[in-house]
Amino acid sequence: MSSNSNQKPIFITTDNDVGQRVDNYLLKRCKQLNKSSCYKLIRKGQIRINGKRVKPLQKLVAGDQVRVPPFLFFVDSKKVADISEQVQRKLLQNVIFEDDDYLVLNKPAGLPCHTGTGHEFGVFEIISSVQGYADVQLAHRLDKDTSGCLLLAKNRASLLVFQQTLKQQEVIKSYLAVLTGRLAKSVEVNQPLDTDHRVKGIRHVIVSQTGRCAKTHFKPIKMGAQLTLVQCDISSGRTHQIRVHAQHIGHAVLGDCLYGMKEPGLIRNLYLHAHKLKFDAYSFVALMPADFEQEVAEK
Repeated sequence: MSSNSNQKPIFITTDNDVGQRVDNYLLKRCKQLNKSSCYKLIRKGQIRINGKRVKPLQKLVAGDQVRVPPFLFFVDSKKVADISEQVQRKLLQNVIFEDDDYLVLNKPAGLPCHTGTGHEFGVFEIISSVQGYADVQLAHRLDKDTSGCLLLAKNRASLLVFQQTLKQQEVIKSYLAVLTGRLAKSVEVNQPLDTDHRVKGIRHVIVSQTGRCAKTHFKPIKMGAQLTLVQCDISSGRTHQIRVHAQHIGHAVLGDCLYGMKEPGLIRNLYLHAHKLKFDAYSFVALMPADFEQEVAEK
């Protein structure tokens, strides 16, 4: 997605945007825009395509000129300009794999996928600012404090392929985690999760029979006096799934302040790592952080 050279508040769509609804396009392109504000701008005619008013479900074609209010366009342009080459290089050092369709990163713990509270940039903003990567889109997400395999699609067709594979539950995800306590044998947790539950406005996922199905298999790898290194296999991938299921069996993920207890002196905030990601003919591995085994051995 690119802007015109005259610096008018216009985004020009590419082949990667063909068939995408205008509301979804705007929500992805303008990260500070929420759904309510997006629909309000569309209703008031402040979003126009090729000079004409639009409806939220209108689909884009290549070359469409999407005009938005200046406060949306120029804020995004400034953010991209402010990302230094040093920040770009540092993230690109974490590339695991790249071809014409996908880019896979070993996402560092502590870096969000998108910009948010307390973070000027996220993975998406940094990668999008690199020359040649303006059309890259996140294919899925990881929590800010979770490290490991993060897949980005380099074109819309590849994104749709991965999304369809996800819907068919044919994506294999394997995580590594350090759990509190000693887990002596493998455990499979098959408990539905309510991912819309909130506590004081903050998402707090809970096990609930009215929630969506979720299954996690915990397999011990190494056990210490107070901690256990485990492999966690999932197919559904609900929000906070591993963290909530770990809490459910009485072994919260180490460092998890939301579903466990805060512990001082830890190297990282959450000991959860997206270790492997497989779909179709692709298979990616992000090596286990050295501090995982170190924590288990010391406690």
